[in-house]
Amino acid sequence: MPIQLRILAIILAAFFFIYTIRLVRKDRAEIRHMLKWFMLALILLIGSIIPDLGTSIAHLLGIGTLTSLALYFLVGALLFICLKYQISLISAEKEIKNLVQELSLLKKKISDEDNED
Repeated sequence: MPIQLRILAIILAAFFFIYTIRLVRKDRAEIRHMLKWFMLALILLIGSIIPDLGTSIAHLLGIGTLTSLALYFLVGALLFICLKYQISLISAEKEIKNLVQELSLLKKKISDEDNED
């Protein structure tokens, strides 16, 4: 990897890492949601500092190039993230449905009490 590209990769990875930390510190994101982005930022930083490590890992796994390894890794990570958010969405839908049902029951109870008076 040319030195200019390595420097650019280190700068961008460091910027991404600092940006994720700032989002949590400014209370714009919760740390439990940002852990995967911290890990990605850390992997990017390590990969930009030691690019030969990624190539060695790719060859160890029988993958021809570092680019292919990155593509496989990112597709897997995106699938995992999508699945996690889908599960969160299903849970939120269930909670909303339960809250709507409880609210309807409370409204009915109040209207029944008003009709009795």
